Amino acid sequence: MHFSVRRSTESEIDDTNRSESTRIDQPGKRIPRTKLRPPAAVQGLVTRPRLLELLQRNARRPLTVVSARAGYGKTTLVSQWLQDAEVEPAWLQLSEADSELRDFLSGFVAAVQVRFSDACSDTSVLLDAAQLPPPSLLAETLCNDLDAVAAEPLVVVLDDYHLISNPEIHELLDKLLLYPPRPLHLVLVTRNDPPISLSALRAKGWLTEIRQGDLRFTKAEVKAVLGEMVSTSVSEATLDHLEKQIEGWIVGLHLAGLILRSQSDPEAFLSGLKGGFQQVYDYLSEQVLAGQPAEVRDCLLQTSVLNRFCSSLVEAVCVSGNDSNAKSISGDEFIAKAQLANLFVVPLDSGGEWFRYHHLFQDLLKRQLKRHHSESDIAALHSRASTWFESQSLITDSIEHALAAGDVVGAVEIIERCRRDEFNADRWYAVKRWLEMLPANIKRQRPKLLLTEAWIANCRFQVARITVIVEEVDALLRDQTVEPTVQGELSFFRGFLEYWEGHAGLSQQHFEEALSRLSGDGGPYEGEAELLYGLALCMDGQQDSAVQRLEDRIDRTDPAEGQLLSRLVAGSAFAHLISGDLQRARLEAQRLHLVASRISIRNTEAWASYMQATTCLHAGEFDAASSHFAEVAKLRYVLEPRAAVDALAGLALSQQLGQFEAEADETAELLQEFTRDLNERQYLSVAQACHVRLALLRGDGAQALQWARAANEVAMPSTLFFWLEAPPMTQARGLITAGSKQDLASATESLSAIRAVNESGRFTYQTIEAAALQAVALDMQGSTEDTFDSLDEAFGLAEPGRWVRPFVELGQPMTSLLQRARLDNVSIEYVDRLLRAFPKNPKAEASKSSIQAPVVQSVPTGADVKSGTEPYVEPLTNRELETLQLLAERLYDKEIAKTLSISVWTVRTHVKHIFEKLHVTKRREAFVKAEELGLLKES
Repeated sequence: MHFSVRRSTESEIDDTNRSESTRIDQPGKRIPRTKLRPPAAVQGLVTRPRLLELLQRNARRPLTVVSARAGYGKTTLVSQWLQDAEVEPAWLQLSEADSELRDFLSGFVAAVQVRFSDACSDTSVLLDAAQLPPPSLLAETLCNDLDAVAAEPLVVVLDDYHLISNPEIHELLDKLLLYPPRPLHLVLVTRNDPPISLSALRAKGWLTEIRQGDLRFTKAEVKAVLGEMVSTSVSEATLDHLEKQIEGWIVGLHLAGLILRSQSDPEAFLSGLKGGFQQVYDYLSEQVLAGQPAEVRDCLLQTSVLNRFCSSLVEAVCVSGNDSNAKSISGDEFIAKAQLANLFVVPLDSGGEWFRYHHLFQDLLKRQLKRHHSESDIAALHSRASTWFESQSLITDSIEHALAAGDVVGAVEIIERCRRDEFNADRWYAVKRWLEMLPANIKRQRPKLLLTEAWIANCRFQVARITVIVEEVDALLRDQTVEPTVQGELSFFRGFLEYWEGHAGLSQQHFEEALSRLSGDGGPYEGEAELLYGLALCMDGQQDSAVQRLEDRIDRTDPAEGQLLSRLVAGSAFAHLISGDLQRARLEAQRLHLVASRISIRNTEAWASYMQATTCLHAGEFDAASSHFAEVAKLRYVLEPRAAVDALAGLALSQQLGQFEAEADETAELLQEFTRDLNERQYLSVAQACHVRLALLRGDGAQALQWARAANEVAMPSTLFFWLEAPPMTQARGLITAGSKQDLASATESLSAIRAVNESGRFTYQTIEAAALQAVALDMQGSTEDTFDSLDEAFGLAEPGRWVRPFVELGQPMTSLLQRARLDNVSIEYVDRLLRAFPKNPKAEASKSSIQAPVVQSVPTGADVKSGTEPYVEPLTNRELETLQLLAERLYDKEIAKTLSISVWTVRTHVKHIFEKLHVTKRREAFVKAEELGLLKES
């Protein structure tokens, strides 16, 4: 059972001057702060007023695309415009690594939060998700977040967008720009047109385009640039020749200017340039490089393997000659000289700490490096870079350089060393991405990597996948000496599998072995083992021991160990919930909320809300349950998938039982959409069962029967546990609804199998449900003695926890049973409480064979009124009268809430009370009845 934790600070920003690995810890990834700053201003630039004016004139348009090949000054132009216009942008420097959707969106959000620190809170929640929602939902959420940031324009610049290859990211931006948020002005700096709907944006007048032809320097601009760089003037004919050869290309022009400084005859040098664009570039670049001192040239070549660098990284990578410890030049000295020589070094921060090369210049340096150095020399550069990045906790960079060095084993060992911290921060998806960087064959050869895959499967409750992995690890470790921690992890997963098979004793043994090996870890592995060991003890009938053990461990745990503490408290809550103790489970859920709030753990907040909602639902507090489940629904992508699916089913059930049918339909539709996105059979089955259950509650037996007869739901611990929607149980409900002898026999047999699993697993929670259902089924078969034996058992388990929902959901058949119940083993007060929980239902007698929720009494007919049989109408409160008036004016719940300055849930509570007092079930009926009674004001 995965109980994941995530510290959800939206951006923990280290001071730039304090660390060279400065980064922002976003939910999705760790982002170097240098990616979030526009390049520092460059002195001596020639201004380009025609282009700057075009950008400024169209600044209110949603999208600007600046597209040209490398070296045409795209980034420089945009930076200059922002500086001249005194606009503070949200800037994101992209790389190929940002083609992963989570990384891209994390960077986007981090860039916006540099501008507005509290922005994009809802999107940040989704970035915590175990599995990201589809791009359409991400775009909708991001659009709403951006629309709320400010009334002033928000310029978001995505530099080097051509490096993005993921279609999901293009879809995200496409949908974001379909109905763009008001303040957004998106600027894409790219070498080619992005694959988004530019034609549609162009047709709407929402697009500004600056292309290579626009960026090409004119003859006058060429002359101005050369005038800035060298004092010697050249003839018009030479300028014409130069402009033709370099095609208005600013990088080529810059290279030419650097060389002209050392030429005795500039005219002859420029006139001699020929061969076309690429040849001129190669020649000029090599001339510039050859003119540098040897120590600078060596450092230039060696640092070309780095996509960004700082002084200490330069010193870690660069060596002199064959001596790995010899440094011919310091990092600071090298950077200063490279900047002084105008060698295409781009500052990445205002503090002068981080830099990168212009992409074209870096490509040239790499070619020269390969020409003058052996493969082993280049591999050594990557290895030293890998070591430095790992020391700065920049693990993805470290792995990339290890792989570039050809050191696959080294990359594996980095993952094995660093995976724990990522799991501890609930960034298992980051570990998954690291694994995807490795060659496929290596993962099957390393036990720790296989176990890492098992932890990822645990996060997704993929029991079958873990079974396969454990078999693979067993085969690998045969006849080998095993590390204690590896043995501990393997023992955990053996215990995990035995638990979900219902083998209490074996699972305990494995968990005890795991804890003996993992004790003192204080992280995710120990916490998971403690939680499951407690559940295994409960399964073995030792609930008191389990709870006491967990409480003792909680007392000994430092509050700062949030990961471990959250699992221990959750284990206690789970134990009480499984045993049917609603009151204690609710208290533990509240304690879990406190743990989560103290250390800002969203996933744990979702679990705590789920458990509070569950206890409220079973206690018959449907409005409170709906409120808590709604909170979980917002975090559905953050929560473990099985629990998230169950929470949505619970929300739909709470709404239906609370008589909010339309809202239940909306939730059921959301559940279907969510499970389709997850695309796993076990979740699709739960969604289908929930749909059938709602149909049963509405008396639609035909639809339920069709599914119940065709389904093949198997009762086992993983399908029952404490899940609200257990498909095997719902299949039995459907068969009971049919009412035929054969269907009732099948339902009884199915319930017997369910009860056997529940009793073996000590799932008191589910036994209450199954016993109540079995009582109804037996009653319909005429087995009086067995009926009341089952009902007595349900009473005996439910009364201590004050359970209501399992009885009320069964409708009129259960009402009949309660009225005939034996009172030997249950208090009359409890039975009366259950009966009071059923709304009165005069139509129940017409459907004694149907398991359906009772509905409030319908509007009386004219004959009823005339004969004086109309029920007493309880007076409405002033607020209920106000709500009724607004309902009559056809306002939606949200509009009523806004008008009355109350919450939507309060509106729905008022509507429910209005229906109960007027003895109606629909809004239209309420209007008619209110008019008859003169409750509405004349419009």
